[in-house]
Amino acid sequence: MRFRTVITAAAVPAATAGVLLASVGAASAATTAPAVHTASHARPAVAAGSVELGQPLQYEQFLAVQGLGRYHGVVDYTNWTYAEPGSGVWAPAAQPQQLVFTYQGSSYAHTMDNGSLKLVATSPDRLLFTGSGSYNGQAGATWTIKGQVKDAQVKFTITYNGTLEPGYSLTATGTIAKDGSASGTAQSSDKQSLTWAMPAGAFASVLHYIAPISSASVQPKAHNATFQFTIPASVPGLAGTKVTVKVHDGGRGIAHDTYAHGVTGGPTSLYPIIGGQGVTIR
Repeated sequence: MRFRTVITAAAVPAATAGVLLASVGAASAATTAPAVHTASHARPAVAAGSVELGQPLQYEQFLAVQGLGRYHGVVDYTNWTYAEPGSGVWAPAAQPQQLVFTYQGSSYAHTMDNGSLKLVATSPDRLLFTGSGSYNGQAGATWTIKGQVKDAQVKFTITYNGTLEPGYSLTATGTIAKDGSASGTAQSSDKQSLTWAMPAGAFASVLHYIAPISSASVQPKAHNATFQFTIPASVPGLAGTKVTVKVHDGGRGIAHDTYAHGVTGGPTSLYPIIGGQGVTIR
């Protein structure tokens, strides 16, 4: 499928960025332009992807390049369910959490039922979430929550739907600390200004890394690509693990693209592509 945003510009050497983006983004022009026969001007074969993966929830962006000297591309990967202390990428913890709002010196404790959370990854560092909870001080005072986490920043809106002023809402922004606690400010739908806090462990630091691709085999005619990289030394427990990724560009939306990865030398496992822009091979 067509892929518009390949990967952050900072991850691609400046000297090659224009060539690579032209290779991926100008597929229609390539069908009418005359073939270039001079080897030194040959366009590199490129596989680009931005995919949300399921079972477990993951997100990967990659740019795999064949035919551009020693540069083979880069991969940016997050596993939203695998803990990695200090990664800088966060997800709501799985267990129920206390959420306390404070207004004019009085505290109002809420409980977020994290078992109801639904997570959607939109990039390696941005996670959307929805769920439900209740205000502890009144029976039946239930609410829904909709928000996002990006790096260590969190924002969300709670909308009450039970016995406490149905439709009343609180919109909050804040920061996640190193211990997984979070705090910030909020404003109600009545324009009241509040503060809020969640305890240590409310958010979990999850597996994330950016790694250079060490080798790539890109087959535009077959719409397939295979590439390898090594998990960097900054990742405890997984550092030095060599990973092989195999992708296919189905050409008709993400339902027809495929993605598989595994430890190099062993079998690869298919993971369903459940979101993102999919895979493009040119």
